[in-house]
Amino acid sequence: IDLETKDYSSYPDISEDTAPCRLDAVSKFGRYFVPLVFTLVFVVGLAGNGLVLVVLGRRQCPWHLTDRYLFQLALADILLVLGLPFWTTQFAHGWVFGEVLCKLSSILLLAGISIDWYLAIVHAVQLYRRLQALHLHLACALLWAICLALSVPELHFRTVPFQPQGQAFICHWGFKAQEAQAWRVRLHLTAFFLGFLLPLLVMLFCYGRIFCTLHRAQLLARHCSLRLVLLVLALFVLCWAPFHIFLLLDSLQCLGYIGSHCALEWVLDFGLLVTEGLGLLHCCLNPLVYAFAGVKFRRELSKLCWKGQRHSQHSSQRQILSTQEQRTQCSETSRHSHALHQSQQQL
Repeated sequence: IDLETKDYSSYPDISEDTAPCRLDAVSKFGRYFVPLVFTLVFVVGLAGNGLVLVVLGRRQCPWHLTDRYLFQLALADILLVLGLPFWTTQFAHGWVFGEVLCKLSSILLLAGISIDWYLAIVHAVQLYRRLQALHLHLACALLWAICLALSVPELHFRTVPFQPQGQAFICHWGFKAQEAQAWRVRLHLTAFFLGFLLPLLVMLFCYGRIFCTLHRAQLLARHCSLRLVLLVLALFVLCWAPFHIFLLLDSLQCLGYIGSHCALEWVLDFGLLVTEGLGLLHCCLNPLVYAFAGVKFRRELSKLCWKGQRHSQHSSQRQILSTQEQRTQCSETSRHSHALHQSQQQL
């Protein structure tokens, strides 16, 4: 057979960047990293924030504005961590809960983060300007409307298709192929501007004015509760800022403002995975902040632990006394039965 030899030297070289990027390492890392971090956040966050609710709920004195804020923040953190076991299962075994729970768990996760920001904004504005009840309710209604609007795409697009590569069902966005990138950019930019940048600017403005007012009046040292709230907010920003920065970089890459190549996609995917876990860790860190920086909270926690210790000591003492009484009764019964047996033998 006469084989014709062709010269391919005139064809242009194909760049490696045009080939599809293989992100198997990211997927493999996520299967181990996400279940570990999410399980840790779920256990520690549920226990720590539950303890915060118990301590604040047992408080005898009237609640201040800061107490109400910390109580609602603990509730929001519990709401956030309750959705994590579903996502832990997905990374380990695939999605096994159906499409309804796929949508609800996504909303639960988004609602927990949104409520955290909502509470922070309302607290900052209410401290800065002593709002009337009507204005405060209007501000709350506006922020809740924004939170609900952010959850609409979760209800509409979340679906549970079968993934042939992983041989499992997954809960993810069900965008059409030609619209996937556009929707991804829209949602990322919306989360960055409405879910991070705008709330951050409002809080910086309000608390900056509050600090200036207290500093001029030389009252800053008396507001320990304000410093505790600012520490909680600073922790929240430090935990979630890296994730939102990676969201912005990912959007800029999709829009073409940053060059697209496999190394950058690898860094962005790894960064989004790790920084999301860092952001969720703030649910565990809030109770530690209260315990170490909140003098009143630490005092009430020690009282609660002391009461629990005394109760356990009293219960153990009662148990010992009860055991001794039972032994005494048993010995008396044994002696009585032995004497009765001897008397029967004599008869």
